[in-house]
Amino acid sequence: MLTVDFIGLWMTICLTGIRYPHYVLVAALVHEAGRIIMVIFLKISVDAVIAAGAFGTVSMREFAAAQSALVLFAGPLANYAVSALAGGTEFERTAHLLNPLVKLKHPLSTVNLRLAIVSLIVTTWQFYWM
Repeated sequence: MLTVDFIGLWMTICLTGIRYPHYVLVAALVHEAGRIIMVIFLKISVDAVIAAGAFGTVSMREFAAAQSALVLFAGPLANYAVSALAGGTEFERTAHLLNPLVKLKHPLSTVNLRLAIVSLIVTTWQFYWM
């Protein structure tokens, strides 16, 4: 079952790129696609997928801790891969990489990098303390 959490998506838009919400939604799709592809690759039985941007999660049954870590961290890894393949972060100023309100030269790569960082922090928190 797929559930879309609009509050989590709105918070993700505010944290990663309020000026570019359409790029944030594309990055959120990449994030969830990375997790779903990892679930298919590992052949894990899934109960629910909660798509909430950086705050999303996957509910699985019959899994090991290593499989859970692979699935949870596949989303940030997919965003980082898209950011690296799209290029352009090297042309942005370092201060612009962190500020979600600035106008960017290459928004796709920068928004994916921001979402990867925020999602990595949230996923690490979910993995270790939940």
